[in-house]
Amino acid sequence: MIEMLNTKKGAYFAGGSAFLGIGLVLDHLAFPLSLYALGIAIFLLGYPIAKDVCLEMVKTRDMQVDFLMIVSAVGAMLIGSFHEAAILLFIFAGSEVLEEYVFRKSIKTMESLMNQLPKQATVVREDGSTEILALHEIQQGEMILVKKGEQISLDGRARQAMLVNESLLTGESIPVNKEVGDSVFAGTVNIGEASSYEVTKRNEESVFSHILELVQQATETKSKRDQAIHQMQKTYVIGVLATVLVFILALITFQELSFTQAFYRGMILLTVASPCALIASITPAMLSSMSFGAKNGILIKNADALENMMKLSVLCSDKTGTLTRGEFEVHDYHLDIPDLLPLICYMESQSSHPLARAILVRFTEEAIRYQGIMAPVQEIAGQGLSMGEVSVGNHALVKGCFDPNGYLKKDSQGTLLFVAQSQILVGYIELVDTIRPDAKEMVRDFLQRGVKMVMLTGDREKSAAFAAQQLQIDSYHAACMPEDKLSYLKKEKTGKAVVGMIGDGINDAPILANADISIAMGGGTDIAMDVSDVIITQNHLAKISLLYHLSQKYGSITRSNIIFSIAVILILIVLNILGLLDLTQGVFFHETSTILVILNGLRLLNFKQ
Repeated sequence: MIEMLNTKKGAYFAGGSAFLGIGLVLDHLAFPLSLYALGIAIFLLGYPIAKDVCLEMVKTRDMQVDFLMIVSAVGAMLIGSFHEAAILLFIFAGSEVLEEYVFRKSIKTMESLMNQLPKQATVVREDGSTEILALHEIQQGEMILVKKGEQISLDGRARQAMLVNESLLTGESIPVNKEVGDSVFAGTVNIGEASSYEVTKRNEESVFSHILELVQQATETKSKRDQAIHQMQKTYVIGVLATVLVFILALITFQELSFTQAFYRGMILLTVASPCALIASITPAMLSSMSFGAKNGILIKNADALENMMKLSVLCSDKTGTLTRGEFEVHDYHLDIPDLLPLICYMESQSSHPLARAILVRFTEEAIRYQGIMAPVQEIAGQGLSMGEVSVGNHALVKGCFDPNGYLKKDSQGTLLFVAQSQILVGYIELVDTIRPDAKEMVRDFLQRGVKMVMLTGDREKSAAFAAQQLQIDSYHAACMPEDKLSYLKKEKTGKAVVGMIGDGINDAPILANADISIAMGGGTDIAMDVSDVIITQNHLAKISLLYHLSQKYGSITRSNIIFSIAVILILIVLNILGLLDLTQGVFFHETSTILVILNGLRLLNFKQ
């Protein structure tokens, strides 16, 4: 309660409530001073509302629905119903204070993000000395010391092994082991021993800062449904004012009520017809969804992302680095001369290519045996490696070699490297990109929900078919250039289909920009994240399923809010026409409906599948 009143609007409400209580007591005791107390109450309760309404009307040059409540209160005072005018403003102002409180609660997670990052860090100089500097003073390439339990303050690259809690960015509480050279991110926490990392991005360029900027932008957006509801205000307000005037005249003419009685009923109609609950049907739910997403590693950049996600019918995805790890492993191999294996490991140790690393990981024991070899290795760009009479590489490197066993004709589900000695093919090594464990779960979940899955990849047909088979994706397109992916997406968008796209690379940017709902993996390129509607802050595909389920709940809650708020307005209007409603009751039920739809939207703060 104290937190609710600890604002300027809350202070006005507290003061107005006190004078309202005094005024009602004095009125009951028939003291003439009751009018003064009620007048002060009306001023304190109505001033913040009237001020906000007038400023908003001047700013937007449009009518505001809250203007109806102000007119109703003024109307009540004109016919001498000061206590009802005060009660009307008390209930309305109370709901405004509560609305402000719940709005702040809904974005509390986002606001807390703003204060998570430390303001300074310990820089390690070349001579080993340390200096504490503000984050904006630290440049790329400088070394930062981070103690056990401290937050990593800038994006960087680990210079020592680290154990890091990335839950602030990803929502995943399981610690992540960082090896030398691995990326570390601002906002995460070093929970291992003291370590150091090299700064790769300045403060304003970090993933964390980028997220904060996008979160701030996201809270200011409105969905198309929300925009449509807000845009109707001007027409609606004018329509209500005209209807109230006709209603008052009809009561005087046909029911022969006095002007005071008819005017009073008109003020009730003016109050209950105000669509405050309808206006609040979507925004609190949207902010709560964004807040929940931010806590769980899902950055929703705009309100329409939720609207489109809940209507998703086709989900396209890149393969390499998205559905797969983008990390190769040896799937199969054969050597006519097994003793060549340590030599091959030595050759691969001289290369930084991902395929070379995969071979060394697979043949760890054999790699130890190459320690005594010191011969030079030649790396042929785009083809492979050569050392003396031994070559290891792709088809282009060995196409002129004699192939007695037909290795060049071998079918492969991945990438084939051929081994040649003295211009004779003596073996092969087959490597495949590994499927992410959570990719299968995500695909299964969407297929069960009736969402069509489509894989778009630049890989060749056999590699794409192998991945699609493992993932149980029926629709895929291989050997895609960026323009091909875009073409396929546009074909899927025919009719009323709502098409999503998951990607992470520069080549995915065009299709991400054209999808109805675009999702970028946080480990991807900056351009992919910039053009996307949603960023999964780390490569956890299960978060996309969570986003989909969140959007379904968001849609359910907002639809029920809209139906409920319209139903309450219609019921109260009918009760007023029948003469079964007074002004206090009308305000109470009207504002209660507004509070209920807001609280219903807040349920998404603690969403559970």
